Amino acid sequence: MAGFELGKTSEALNIDVLDDLKKHSCDMAGQCRRQLLVYTHRLNPAIYNQVCFVDAVRQLIIRHANTRIRILVTDTEELARGGSRLVQLAQAMPSSMEIRRRAEEFSGDQRSFLLADHSGFILRNLWNELNNARLDYNSPYSVRNLADEFMTAWEQSEPDPALRRLSL
Repeated sequence: MAGFELGKTSEALNIDVLDDLKKHSCDMAGQCRRQLLVYTHRLNPAIYNQVCFVDAVRQLIIRHANTRIRILVTDTEELARGGSRLVQLAQAMPSSMEIRRRAEEFSGDQRSFLLADHSGFILRNLWNELNNARLDYNSPYSVRNLADEFMTAWEQSEPDPALRRLSL
Protein backbone atom coordinates (compact mmCIF):
# COMPACT_ATOMS: atom_id res chain seq x y z
CA MET A 1 0.00 0.00 0.00
CA ALA A 2 1.33 3.38 -0.91
CA GLY A 3 2.81 5.45 1.84
CA PHE A 4 3.55 2.69 4.36
CA GLU A 5 7.19 1.62 4.67
CA LEU A 6 8.27 -1.21 6.94
CA GLY A 7 10.72 0.11 9.50
CA LYS A 8 10.03 3.75 8.58
CA THR A 9 6.33 4.67 8.78
CA SER A 10 5.44 5.09 12.46
CA GLU A 11 1.70 5.41 12.49
CA ALA A 12 -0.56 3.15 14.51
CA LEU A 13 -3.71 2.35 12.56
CA ASN A 14 -6.94 0.68 13.50
CA ILE A 15 -8.48 -1.38 10.73
CA ASP A 16 -12.16 -2.19 10.60
CA VAL A 17 -12.51 -3.45 7.02
CA LEU A 18 -11.44 -6.92 5.91
CA ASP A 19 -10.10 -5.69 2.56
CA ASP A 20 -7.74 -3.30 4.38
CA LEU A 21 -6.52 -6.13 6.61
CA LYS A 22 -5.87 -8.29 3.57
CA LYS A 23 -3.99 -5.51 1.75
CA HIS A 24 -1.82 -4.60 4.74
CA SER A 25 -1.03 -8.29 5.37
CA CYS A 26 0.23 -8.67 1.80
CA ASP A 27 2.05 -5.34 1.91
CA MET A 28 3.82 -5.99 5.19
CA ALA A 29 4.86 -9.50 4.15
CA GLY A 30 6.04 -8.13 0.81
CA GLN A 31 8.31 -5.58 2.50
CA CYS A 32 9.75 -8.08 4.98
CA ARG A 33 13.45 -8.95 4.55
CA ARG A 34 14.51 -11.24 7.42
CA GLN A 35 11.85 -12.71 9.64
CA LEU A 36 8.12 -13.24 9.43
CA LEU A 37 6.28 -14.62 12.45
CA VAL A 38 2.59 -15.56 12.43
CA TYR A 39 0.72 -16.48 15.62
CA THR A 40 -2.90 -17.48 15.24
CA HIS A 41 -5.63 -19.91 16.15
CA ARG A 42 -5.99 -20.98 12.52
CA LEU A 43 -4.51 -19.75 9.27
CA ASN A 44 -7.54 -17.87 8.07
CA PRO A 45 -7.61 -18.36 4.28
CA ALA A 46 -9.03 -14.87 3.68
CA ILE A 47 -5.69 -13.50 4.87
CA TYR A 48 -3.04 -16.21 4.65
CA ASN A 49 -4.14 -18.07 1.52
CA GLN A 50 -4.25 -14.95 -0.67
CA VAL A 51 -2.08 -15.25 -3.74
CA CYS A 52 -0.38 -11.93 -2.91
CA PHE A 53 0.49 -13.08 0.62
CA VAL A 54 1.83 -16.48 -0.43
CA ASP A 55 3.81 -14.87 -3.28
CA ALA A 56 5.30 -12.34 -0.83
CA VAL A 57 6.40 -15.18 1.46
CA ARG A 58 7.82 -17.14 -1.48
CA GLN A 59 9.77 -14.10 -2.69
CA LEU A 60 11.06 -13.49 0.83
CA ILE A 61 12.43 -17.04 0.95
CA ILE A 62 13.95 -16.84 -2.54
CA ARG A 63 15.57 -13.41 -2.16
CA HIS A 64 16.98 -13.74 1.33
CA ALA A 65 18.93 -16.91 2.17
CA ASN A 66 18.79 -16.47 5.95
CA THR A 67 15.05 -15.83 6.09
CA ARG A 68 13.09 -17.40 8.93
CA ILE A 69 9.36 -17.81 8.59
CA ARG A 70 7.69 -19.33 11.60
CA ILE A 71 4.00 -19.97 11.98
CA LEU A 72 2.28 -21.07 15.19
CA VAL A 73 -1.26 -22.39 14.80
CA THR A 74 -3.62 -23.90 17.38
CA ASP A 75 -6.03 -25.59 14.97
CA THR A 76 -4.09 -27.57 12.37
CA GLU A 77 -6.89 -29.97 11.46
CA GLU A 78 -8.13 -27.89 8.53
CA LEU A 79 -4.55 -27.34 7.31
CA ALA A 80 -3.84 -31.08 7.35
CA ARG A 81 -6.71 -31.66 4.92
CA GLY A 82 -4.84 -29.68 2.29
CA GLY A 83 -5.49 -26.62 0.19
CA SER A 84 -3.35 -24.14 2.11
CA ARG A 85 -0.75 -22.58 -0.13
CA LEU A 86 1.36 -21.67 2.91
CA VAL A 87 1.46 -25.29 4.07
CA GLN A 88 2.50 -26.36 0.57
CA LEU A 89 5.23 -23.71 0.58
CA ALA A 90 6.45 -24.83 4.03
CA GLN A 91 6.59 -28.42 2.77
CA ALA A 92 8.58 -27.35 -0.27
CA MET A 93 11.00 -25.10 1.66
CA PRO A 94 11.39 -26.57 5.16
CA SER A 95 14.81 -25.01 5.78
CA SER A 96 13.32 -21.50 5.63
CA MET A 97 9.76 -22.01 6.79
CA GLU A 98 8.18 -24.04 9.57
CA ILE A 99 4.66 -24.44 10.90
CA ARG A 100 4.11 -25.72 14.43
CA ARG A 101 1.00 -26.55 16.41
CA ARG A 102 0.88 -24.36 19.50
CA ALA A 103 1.44 -26.15 22.79
CA GLU A 104 -1.74 -26.84 24.73
CA GLU A 105 -0.96 -24.21 27.36
CA PHE A 106 -1.16 -21.49 24.67
CA SER A 107 -4.28 -22.79 22.92
CA GLY A 108 -6.60 -20.47 24.84
CA ASP A 109 -4.85 -17.32 23.61
CA GLN A 110 -7.37 -15.66 21.29
CA ARG A 111 -4.97 -13.15 19.72
CA SER A 112 -3.63 -13.37 16.23
CA PHE A 113 -0.60 -11.42 15.08
CA LEU A 114 1.85 -11.08 12.24
CA LEU A 115 5.33 -9.67 12.88
CA ALA A 116 7.48 -8.45 10.00
CA ASP A 117 11.19 -8.19 10.66
CA HIS A 118 11.71 -6.34 13.93
CA SER A 119 9.54 -3.42 12.90
CA GLY A 120 5.96 -4.07 11.83
CA PHE A 121 2.98 -5.81 13.35
CA ILE A 122 -0.66 -6.54 12.69
CA LEU A 123 -2.57 -7.55 15.81
CA ARG A 124 -6.10 -8.83 16.24
CA ASN A 125 -7.13 -9.36 19.85
CA LEU A 126 -9.67 -11.96 18.75
CA TRP A 127 -8.34 -14.15 15.92
CA ASN A 128 -11.76 -14.56 14.32
CA GLU A 129 -12.54 -10.82 14.15
CA LEU A 130 -11.33 -9.95 10.69
CA ASN A 131 -12.72 -6.42 10.87
CA ASN A 132 -10.88 -5.34 14.00
CA ALA A 133 -7.10 -5.04 13.88
CA ARG A 134 -4.33 -2.69 14.91
CA LEU A 135 -1.11 -2.28 12.97
CA ASP A 136 2.06 -0.27 12.77
CA TYR A 137 4.85 -0.53 10.20
CA ASN A 138 7.48 0.80 12.60
CA SER A 139 6.99 -0.15 16.23
CA PRO A 140 10.11 -2.05 17.34
CA TYR A 141 9.13 -2.02 21.02
CA SER A 142 5.72 -3.61 20.39
CA VAL A 143 7.23 -6.10 17.94
CA ARG A 144 9.95 -7.06 20.45
CA ASN A 145 7.36 -7.77 23.16
CA LEU A 146 5.16 -9.81 20.83
CA ALA A 147 8.20 -11.64 19.42
CA ASP A 148 9.29 -12.60 22.94
CA GLU A 149 5.83 -14.07 23.57
CA PHE A 150 5.96 -15.81 20.20
CA MET A 151 9.36 -17.38 20.90
CA THR A 152 8.25 -18.61 24.34
CA ALA A 153 5.31 -20.40 22.69
CA TRP A 154 7.48 -21.56 19.75
CA GLU A 155 10.02 -23.25 21.99
CA GLN A 156 7.29 -25.23 23.75
CA SER A 157 5.44 -26.18 20.57
CA GLU A 158 6.14 -28.94 18.08
CA PRO A 159 5.68 -29.55 14.38
CA ASP A 160 2.41 -31.27 13.54
CA PRO A 161 3.17 -34.61 11.85
CA ALA A 162 -0.02 -34.24 9.79
CA LEU A 163 1.48 -31.20 8.04
CA ARG A 164 4.64 -32.93 6.88
CA ARG A 165 4.97 -33.82 3.24
CA LEU A 166 4.62 -37.54 2.66
CA SER A 167 7.25 -38.95 0.32
CA LEU A 168 6.12 -41.80 -1.89
